[in-house]
Order: sequence, then C-alpha cells, then structure tokens
Amino acid sequence: MILEVKDLCKTFNENQNKCLILNNLSFSVLKGEIVSIYGASGSGKTTLLNIISGLVEFDSGIIKFNNNVLNEKNDFHRLRKNHLGIVFQENNLINEFNVVENIMLPQMINGSAKELAYQNSREILKKFSLQDIENKYPTVLSGGEKQRVSILRAVVNKPKLILADEPSGSIDEYNKELIFNLFKEIAIEFNTSLLIATHDNNVSKISNNILNLSKGKLN
Repeated sequence: MILEVKDLCKTFNENQNKCLILNNLSFSVLKGEIVSIYGASGSGKTTLLNIISGLVEFDSGIIKFNNNVLNEKNDFHRLRKNHLGIVFQENNLINEFNVVENIMLPQMINGSAKELAYQNSREILKKFSLQDIENKYPTVLSGGEKQRVSILRAVVNKPKLILADEPSGSIDEYNKELIFNLFKEIAIEFNTSLLIATHDNNVSKISNNILNLSKGKLN
C-alpha cells in the first residue's frame, strides 16, 4: 500500500459558519494502481488532493505514505520533494522555457546537475514519442501537448505517487485519449501509483479502482 487515508475530516469557515467538506473519508492506493475519484464541482476533490500533498491542512484523521504517518509540515515537504508528482488542470508550464527546460526544472530543484537533467528530459520525451517538440515553447503547443509535457514533468523524477487534478478538463476528446494512455504507460513503466480527481467518465478505462465523492464521503 503506497497511500492510506483514514477518517479524514476537513471544514472551512463560510459566512461565519463551518462547512464540512470531507467527512470521515477513508481509502487507499496500492503500488502501481490507478485510482480515480469522481465528484461534481465543489465536492472537495481538489481539497483532498491538496491535503494529501500537504498544501492544505486537515482537521483530523490519518494520512500514511508507504506505511509512514505524515504529521508535520516537514513530512509533507519531503513527500513533495522526493516521492510525489503533481499534475494540475492548468498545465503551469513556464512560457520562457522550452519543453526540455520545463522538464529539466524539477530535476534541478531536486539537485540534479544541468547536463544530467537535460539528458533525462530528452530521454523521457523520446520514450513517450514527444521528441519532436522538445525545443518548442509552451505558447506554440496545443492544449494536449502542454498537458502531456506537464505530465512528463511530474513523472521525470520517478515519483511513487502522482496526484492529477482534472487533467483532461480543458482538452478535446482526441487528446483525452492520449492523456489517459500516457497515464497507463507511466503506471506500467515506472510502477507509479496515480490518484486522479476527475468528472470525466473516460478515465474509467484505465482505472483499477473508481470512487465517488459526494457530500464529503466516498462510495
């Protein structure tokens, strides 16, 4: 088991009233597994992913990664640095950097030498048949190309877990198929687990487990 969430609760203050977003929520993700969480807009999917990544605090419950309980901010910081890849709905690529340079960035932040980061970036682009765009800048890429580059940027450090927040929310059907196939290839190639928050039924084609989030609970 790579991720275990037990009895997770989260409230927000809204107009001086407490609003319960996640209510004793529990689930797990196995190594190499793709788990999809469905839910309507505002159901708490993004909040859940942000809690797991340590970007948002939670009220109560337990989060375990690789059987270790995550308690302190430093625990989540180490998780993000060493074991976690994040894919956002908006690709968040840096327009001033070309494709290779965007993929190099997380490696260099993690301490890799520039030459090694460059080599690894070119290799992963070639592995997933995107070498033709390695020198292009995000401003000239299609929406699907941007999202695939952002996924490779998230996986280049070979994380144990990838969190993907509505990764197909702003692309067409053809590119959705490419994105989902890429996720499946990554899970197999790197034995990486994926937790995908989505309202896109197509992701069921690659999911090992599908959970529905409604009224703060999973079913």
